[in-house]
Amino acid sequence: MSVHCRIRADGSKAWYYAFMHKGRRYRAVGGTTKTEALRAQEKIRSEVLSGEYELKRNTKNPTIEVFAEKFLERRRDTRSYGRYVILVQHLLRRFKGRKLSSSITSEDVEDYKGWRKAEGVKNATVNRELACLKRMYNLAILWGDATRNPVNGVRYLHEPPKKDRFVTEEEAGKLVKVASKHFKPILITVFNTGMRLQELLGLKWDRVKLWDMGGEIELIYTKNGKKRYIPLNKTMRKLFLDLERKGDYVFIGSRNESLKSVRKPLATAVKRAGIEHVTFHDFRHSWASWMREAGVDSYTIMEIGGWSSLKILERYLHTTSAQRQNAV
Repeated sequence: MSVHCRIRADGSKAWYYAFMHKGRRYRAVGGTTKTEALRAQEKIRSEVLSGEYELKRNTKNPTIEVFAEKFLERRRDTRSYGRYVILVQHLLRRFKGRKLSSSITSEDVEDYKGWRKAEGVKNATVNRELACLKRMYNLAILWGDATRNPVNGVRYLHEPPKKDRFVTEEEAGKLVKVASKHFKPILITVFNTGMRLQELLGLKWDRVKLWDMGGEIELIYTKNGKKRYIPLNKTMRKLFLDLERKGDYVFIGSRNESLKSVRKPLATAVKRAGIEHVTFHDFRHSWASWMREAGVDSYTIMEIGGWSSLKILERYLHTTSAQRQNAV
């Protein structure tokens, strides 16, 4: 390894570094002083030894808006595509024009949090945007568009714990009674199977198996990636036998198209039933609690509902005041 000085045509000095590694010569301008050249040489040599030097050379390092187009295009067929579009739009308001690997730092990400908070945005929304940015960078590194993730090490904003809503069987009955024609079968299914919303909306007829005394649903595309089978009771068997088949998907909208969301029919049903605000995910909590109240063991509930561990399942289970009274 060595550094040497050369005089440029304009009379200024340029200090070069040069060293060999595995038969390859690395040489470039290190600065205008010997000290700068030595520091540059040590930095590049360290990157060469760690493999980071080649990674940087092979990285495309596009601007964030250019990469965002690729990122969104590869998510166009997913159900979360619309949400990603909104998240990316907010990120580009702050970072547009900046290079992925060289222009966005962890400090910039920290400043982004403060900037969004100053706009009156909730902590949960800011955290979703940071999670989107982190995901973008992880994929950029995987695809050779970036070398580092500036979101790593950045702490998310505090979010107050979400208050879980337990739906009673009486409330469930009211919702089913007032639900629209196309939403009612979905409610009956979640109250009898505990399926996730995306699993319901993506359910196809070829995954529904019926026989004389029962049946089952075969789920291939699940949240944890594990195939699972959901046994069907008499209510579900009758529901599937009565439903008219108008395509590949089991649950369809008023225009015979596959459903993307149930936000509006859920809000309408809740208003008609005159019950407290509830989210669709709360129905899954309620189903698990009803199963426990009926005496079903936790492991069976976990298997049918598709939870990855008993510890996670326990967060979904609720007890009623009557159960607690009976317990004592």
